[in-house]
Amino acid sequence: MNKISSKINLHNINWKAVVAFIATLFIGIAAGSGIALNLTPEGEVTIETNYAIELAEEQVPTVIETSDGEVEVIEAPTVESIDGDQLIDESGDYGRGEYHDTSSPEAYKNAVINKCTDVDYHYGAQCFDLANDYWSNYAGRWLSSCGTGAAKGTLNCYEQNAGDEFEMVWDPTQLQAGDWLVFTNGLYGHIGMALGSYNNGYIALLGQNQGGSKCDGGGSTANIVNISLKNFGGAFRPKSYVKEEPKQEPIEIPVSGCVQWHVERGDTMSKIMLECENTVRYGEAMNAYAKTWYSLVYMPNQSVYDGWHSKSGVGLYAGDDIEHRF
Repeated sequence: MNKISSKINLHNINWKAVVAFIATLFIGIAAGSGIALNLTPEGEVTIETNYAIELAEEQVPTVIETSDGEVEVIEAPTVESIDGDQLIDESGDYGRGEYHDTSSPEAYKNAVINKCTDVDYHYGAQCFDLANDYWSNYAGRWLSSCGTGAAKGTLNCYEQNAGDEFEMVWDPTQLQAGDWLVFTNGLYGHIGMALGSYNNGYIALLGQNQGGSKCDGGGSTANIVNISLKNFGGAFRPKSYVKEEPKQEPIEIPVSGCVQWHVERGDTMSKIMLECENTVRYGEAMNAYAKTWYSLVYMPNQSVYDGWHSKSGVGLYAGDDIEHRF
């Protein structure tokens, strides 16, 4: 794939913007972006990469999550899109590859960051190589491009690629650390592992061939970028990373000694609960309690709770008799 370049004419923008822009680029370089920065005699800044990577005009904070659930903001370049530069070769047996710890997203990041991982020995360290390395270490099998030779093709047979070890995530707002995201833009697309959650349309992404240092044979080392989710197609979530939903304590409904109540003007459910149960509990407990009292005269068999939510908006009628049904 031909190199791309972004040019900024320094004579047409203010120096404050220039300083901010160059500082942003140096942050990316310090983070191992591998982006070449050239200043021409004409006063133009040229950024060159070996593949199609679109830098964002503005930096967005890169938020990652640690293994203990803490949130951390790191320095990483913000990009709008990435497209690979070679077809994937799946003609041979890759072997098992190198062992890398997949016990947590942070453990895997620490195992591969700034390294060149090339499992198929074709075209150097491509984004698909890192994903395949993870599949090999986590699931004991290989990831497939589904015959397309492109990272984005992994979604064409997502059931096969997910198998019993992954579940699918289609809503980008539900992404979490450890999800393997597939981007469907361009000729080849891109794949990488999330290191955080959805962040205003962006997410911290661990991957190869996305601006790291050059590797022998092509591609670049694993690094972190903050990438836009505008081209998100779907994600594979390792089942061992699935977060359990917090258990909700069951709402206890007080057991009343009252059987019936004659409603007088000014009566409220809190008054009835206090006199019948010797306690008052608001919120869901009050709603649950109101569902146990039923009208006998005005709206037979309608609960006080249902009355609150009826068109009349009234649950207690003066002169009504209500019955407590356990």
